[in-house]
Amino acid sequence: MSIACSELLRRLGDDDLLVIDCRRLEDWEGFELHIPGALRMSVEELHAFAHQLPDDELIVLVGWEPDGWDARQARRILRLGGREAVCLEGGLRGWVASGYPIERHEADAASR
Repeated sequence: MSIACSELLRRLGDDDLLVIDCRRLEDWEGFELHIPGALRMSVEELHAFAHQLPDDELIVLVGWEPDGWDARQARRILRLGGREAVCLEGGLRGWVASGYPIERHEADAASR
């Protein structure tokens, strides 16, 4: 399952929405922009901590890889843990290319 960038934009700020940026730390540090409110958790971190995610929110997985494999892998991990999630169509690259809102983060802040 997936969600269009325009639909995510409409829902940003909803209390029942959790946006997870699936980038690895080195990719996060290399491209210092993210969707407002997004939480960075790599596929590996999701595997370890999926059980701690809320089960009453729409989880939107934002991939970085051009083919979307990272978001799809994250979705598989969550589904194995009994959680549903959707992948953002086009991932972060598609979001940015569409001109939707972004926030800048400090690379060092993610590694503390």
